[in-house]
Amino acid sequence: MSQIKLFMYTDEHYEQCDAFILPEEQVQFTTFPTHVVTEALENPDKFPVVIKKDLEVVGFFILHLNPPKTHRTEEQSVLLRAFSIDAKHQKQGYAKEAMLQLPKFVQQHFPQVTAITLAVNKKNIAAKSLYFKTGYVDTLQSVMGPIGEQHILAFSLQKETQLER
Repeated sequence: MSQIKLFMYTDEHYEQCDAFILPEEQVQFTTFPTHVVTEALENPDKFPVVIKKDLEVVGFFILHLNPPKTHRTEEQSVLLRAFSIDAKHQKQGYAKEAMLQLPKFVQQHFPQVTAITLAVNKKNIAAKSLYFKTGYVDTLQSVMGPIGEQHILAFSLQKETQLER
């Protein structure tokens, strides 16, 4: 049975998101939820999502519809951004569980989407390992990010749908 669930962000989550702690080595690769949530809520293509264990927010990310062409593999891709797990909840499998739940969550909320993409810094070995373990593949595309090269990884929802048949 799943320990966590994904929910669309609401204002009631702000206080818990504001209390997030990220280890120093992770801050270079992601950002604190409250640093990006306001801008996301003002953008009709961005949807903040919280990862909850019972009533507690343990993680956060943004789903970005219509991302830049450099960050998508298909016309109907959604880009995963700002993925983080609060430091006090790390190493409990929540990130992996969230990534495994993400395809169904995306299909429920955005049925038009055919792929999930993300950009991961080539130096972020832990994150790359997580994404590969949860079915993402390297598209061999890369972009320059604020601190260096980022690899574009993708998860095809069309494959996922075919597996369920």
